[in-house]
Amino acid sequence: MTGRGNVETLVLLQPVAVDTNSPDRDGMLIVANGLLVGILVHLDAPEHGETTGWFLEAGFGRLNGVRAPIFDTLEQATRWVRDSFRG
Repeated sequence: MTGRGNVETLVLLQPVAVDTNSPDRDGMLIVANGLLVGILVHLDAPEHGETTGWFLEAGFGRLNGVRAPIFDTLEQATRWVRDSFRG
């Protein structure tokens, strides 16, 4: 919740290509309550070894400077963003 009673944070993901200077280019813009709050990038390049999943490449506002885990699914990432806006 974002201090507005029982209203839960609306989190939307929008596909985007991200120039990461690596083969990892599949990304998602994270929009929370109409504001761009982050960019997720899917890790799947060989240089990551066995690490795959969704990585918070950049965070803005409340997510700026936050160290997020690597998420196995976009659903996990969305839940984490929603939880981040509750506090």
